Amino acid sequence: MIPDRVIELLQGPTYMQLGTRDEQLRPAHTVAVGATVHADRQTVTVLVPRTRAERILPHLEANGRVALGIGQVSHEAYQLKGTYLSTRSTDADDLARQESYRSGLLADALRVGYPEEIARPLTQGFVYTPSIGITFRAEEVYLQTPGPDAGNRLT
Repeated sequence: MIPDRVIELLQGPTYMQLGTRDEQLRPAHTVAVGATVHADRQTVTVLVPRTRAERILPHLEANGRVALGIGQVSHEAYQLKGTYLSTRSTDADDLARQESYRSGLLADALRVGYPEEIARPLTQGFVYTPSIGITFRAEEVYLQTPGPDAGNRLT
């Protein structure tokens, strides 16, 4: 089960990277633009720009291993590791979630003092549609916030 704080962060604003690996253990990753935690508190759907998913989808189909790194601009960070379940097309609700996610990232960056000329391109300056939803079952959650407990598995 994903802890409450991690679920809160998955709703944004957080920076998210979805990572995979190939058969030779070479990693690949892409940005995620929004996420949903399902009612079971273990299944997560992340929204990934379709063009940026081309490299990771073959890995997911081949071995099913996935890692999602999430971090706030404040440096609080977590990693979820699990098993790929499915991919789906996104819909109007997903697009609304992505718009809200991007607005939240921009507002948060401005709130902590990033100048708008840096914050806007960082949070708004990339193509994020069309997207796909990648669903996985989170089996492990790790603290990744810099400090003495970084890398510890959360229970």
